Amino acid sequence: MKRVMIFVFVFIVASLAGIMGHLSYSEAEEHEHDHSVEIEGSEMKSLTVSEVGELWEIDSEVLLSRMITEFELEGNYNVDSVLENIRVEYAFSPALIKDLAEEIKQEDLQDE
Repeated sequence: MKRVMIFVFVFIVASLAGIMGHLSYSEAEEHEHDHSVEIEGSEMKSLTVSEVGELWEIDSEVLLSRMITEFELEGNYNVDSVLENIRVEYAFSPALIKDLAEEIKQEDLQDE
């Protein structure tokens, strides 16, 4: 009887772990699609600030300014700077750039 109870307990715990893992994956997958531009982080790293601005249809100077403020960058960057080169100073995730670009885009839409 004790073995049966242990088996049932293990089965319930494993089932709950599987459900929780699925929920976590769904949330991550949902967040991944929250951006108006679909691009892999590895691709983002090779883009210039200007190219990111073009993709999101936002002012690249505003994006650069936000990045400098957000990441407290001290280097001499311009819109032709490649994200990977900026990441040498501060190792931000490309997802953070996506989020910043999306915020700027949303602000621009609200201002219209």
